[in-house]
Amino acid sequence: MKWGSYMNKPLSIRQAVLMYLFISISPVLRQIPSALAKEAGRSGYISPIWATFPVLILTAIIILLINSYPGLNLYEITVQLTGKVFAKFIMIFYLIWAILYLTGILNAYALSLQFTLMPKTGSDFFIQVMIILAIYALYKTAKTIFRFSEFALGPVFAFIGILFICALNRLRTDYLIPVSAINLPNTLKASINVTAVGGNIFLILFFADRFGLSVTKKHLRKFWTGALIFILLNLVITIFTYGITGAPLTAYLPFPFYITVKSITFFNIFERFEVLVTLVCILSDYVSVCIMFIIVLHIIRWLFGIEEKEFLIIPVAMVVYYLTFLVSRTQFEYDFFYKHVIVNLNLIFLYILPLFICFLCLLKRKYIRKQY
Repeated sequence: MKWGSYMNKPLSIRQAVLMYLFISISPVLRQIPSALAKEAGRSGYISPIWATFPVLILTAIIILLINSYPGLNLYEITVQLTGKVFAKFIMIFYLIWAILYLTGILNAYALSLQFTLMPKTGSDFFIQVMIILAIYALYKTAKTIFRFSEFALGPVFAFIGILFICALNRLRTDYLIPVSAINLPNTLKASINVTAVGGNIFLILFFADRFGLSVTKKHLRKFWTGALIFILLNLVITIFTYGITGAPLTAYLPFPFYITVKSITFFNIFERFEVLVTLVCILSDYVSVCIMFIIVLHIIRWLFGIEEKEFLIIPVAMVVYYLTFLVSRTQFEYDFFYKHVIVNLNLIFLYILPLFICFLCLLKRKYIRKQY
């Protein structure tokens, strides 16, 4: 399928929101419990509650922009608000962020497989396989990525629900309560980790031109539902991990949810649930890699006015592959990169810049010229 044919296919807001939830599963299972435990101790499971506020504010910004500029994507909205030159300047920074974010996803995926299923296999093998699969999806039909998220998310949530039910008798309340008032400021600071992942909902604006012009309030309510489900998922997974593994151990494990699930059986019949957890993370990472590849290609098209971008897929993949090893190769390097680079960049590009764009939108709302 040609890229132009893909771009002409409509995309529903429901599919976009389900994609957002699906790509969020992997960091929620893998990074967030450990990050919250390091910064807020046993009270870290309170942090997702604080993250509700910035995530909902970002959701409101997205709804405002879609309402104000129906049928336009992020670049087109920025052009309307700032002019083409400044819009391209902003897109250059988004391109750098998207590539770095993509390398972080690839590193996290490879390190997770090494930690769980294949400790003796080099990370280069995992990354090569992931990139090849992503390239195959991009050459075939990119819309399949959204459809896959739509159909896979239900079984994944059902699986997590079964795990939580099976773990109820193993949860230790002394690992969770009482919550010390002294630690509440730390829980607020730690909520940045949840906020950074929740900001992925802003990625939907890169595809907003495919929603069409007839976007109703009923459609836009799906954004609120998706944001609240994301917060609830964080809360459940963190309580689940803390209540069984304990915050002190969770803080020092690269994949604490995996270790937590190892101690659970389903009515003493099924075991090895942790293999399925790894599979869920792989699928989430795969969709994340594909989506970020598409965003990178979108930005390149916007910057240079390129119509057909298939010839860019292989060169971009090669750059990302080698940059992945340059950024980090070990778990220690990745933890540092994620905490000090990815999280902070996400806050800038998924919250601060959107807030700036929203401010311009409010200033110019009376003079908006509809593009339909």
